[in-house]
Amino acid sequence: MQIKFKGQYDKKLFYNAVRLANQPGRTSRLMYIFVGLVFGVMAVSTISEIIKTGDFAGNIIEIALLLLLGVVLYQAYIPTYLGARRMWNTTSVQRPLSGYVTKQGITYNFPKGDKSYPWSDFNRLRKVGGLVTLITIRGMLLIFPRHFFNTETDWERFTKLIDTHVVVIKKK
Repeated sequence: MQIKFKGQYDKKLFYNAVRLANQPGRTSRLMYIFVGLVFGVMAVSTISEIIKTGDFAGNIIEIALLLLLGVVLYQAYIPTYLGARRMWNTTSVQRPLSGYVTKQGITYNFPKGDKSYPWSDFNRLRKVGGLVTLITIRGMLLIFPRHFFNTETDWERFTKLIDTHVVVIKKK
């Protein structure tokens, strides 16, 4: 059984895929939401207090805590965006891709030769709607949107193969 794929990424799809692939686990996402809420409440409170009293120095501890929370939120989301932007600017990401998927793994067809990834090379899988991202043990990101496959049957066979062959390491 061989499932052929062919296509090319656009910028929006690529950025969404990188964000999906690097999405923190459920527990981490909940923590970042909590940190964001605390950051928002503290920012409004501190700014209104400074405006009301004019005492910038008296709120220095709150300002320092806001900076610390801002760094935590920055580390959670901005590096992923910057990484996607850096990767998008390479020509290898924007070229047309083709290959096939089998029970042994995924093979890309390139002009200078094929590149194969056996299923055992993958340790992270993310799926949402019509998008699948796979990350190898060495950190290589493979992106498969639904439109890379000719038929809905091919897409379903592909997703069934990854569900049965990719061992996922869960993030907390």
